[in-house]
Amino acid sequence: MDLLRCLLRRQWVMLKFVLGNAVRLLHKNARYYSLLNKGVEKVAKQNLTFLKQCGINACGIARGSTMYSSRLLTMKPMYLREVVARVEEFGLDRSSRMFHHGLIAVGLISKETAARKIQLLEELGFSRDDLLVIIRKGPNVMALSEEKIRRTVEFLKTDVGLEERYIAQRPALLLYSFERRLLPRHYLIKVIRTKGLLNCEFDYYSLASMSEKDFLQRFVDPYKGRIPGLADAYASSCSGEAANGVASLLGL
Repeated sequence: MDLLRCLLRRQWVMLKFVLGNAVRLLHKNARYYSLLNKGVEKVAKQNLTFLKQCGINACGIARGSTMYSSRLLTMKPMYLREVVARVEEFGLDRSSRMFHHGLIAVGLISKETAARKIQLLEELGFSRDDLLVIIRKGPNVMALSEEKIRRTVEFLKTDVGLEERYIAQRPALLLYSFERRLLPRHYLIKVIRTKGLLNCEFDYYSLASMSEKDFLQRFVDPYKGRIPGLADAYASSCSGEAANGVASLLGL
């Protein structure tokens, strides 16, 4: 149970982060502090047993880099079972490596919120099959705000010209920063093409998923001497300092 206690200590650290100095009050009241520990440990043991039945062990939760992963241990057992059922309804199998991510994403939102996001994606043109693909490949999309989803999808469809099926197969596109990654890279490539310096076609996902270092070496450094202000405009866009950034070079 050492690993379980380690996870519980992480929960205590999270509590201190949220409550700040107020958490000291719990230390001063031994009765409530004891009840907290006993209550959390009881729930955690019950949830850990159930998660093991789902193919997720304590090590998998401990490797989670965010507080959301360990939250699976402390949510109400009945709610955890509901979350698992909802994730399975989305088509994620317990044997899938994305099942754990699906639990985290769905566990953070209510059933009503999940329904609204699915409805939004349908309104944006995604078919039911597309939705299943998105959730299976990128369950974290369900944790995005509705505004983020709408803005990114509309940009990818209208400005970039991508089809719903293409986006669904690559849900990571919805997770990238719109202002600091997708928009700057799209306009930079557009500027280079407008200047007649780039004629070959590139797969959009390859451009979007490329590391920043590789993108700079391939599409900024070779052209910054031929297009005045290109490097600075791109840098200001990525940093969020300028709203139009690279787009300003197109007169937008």
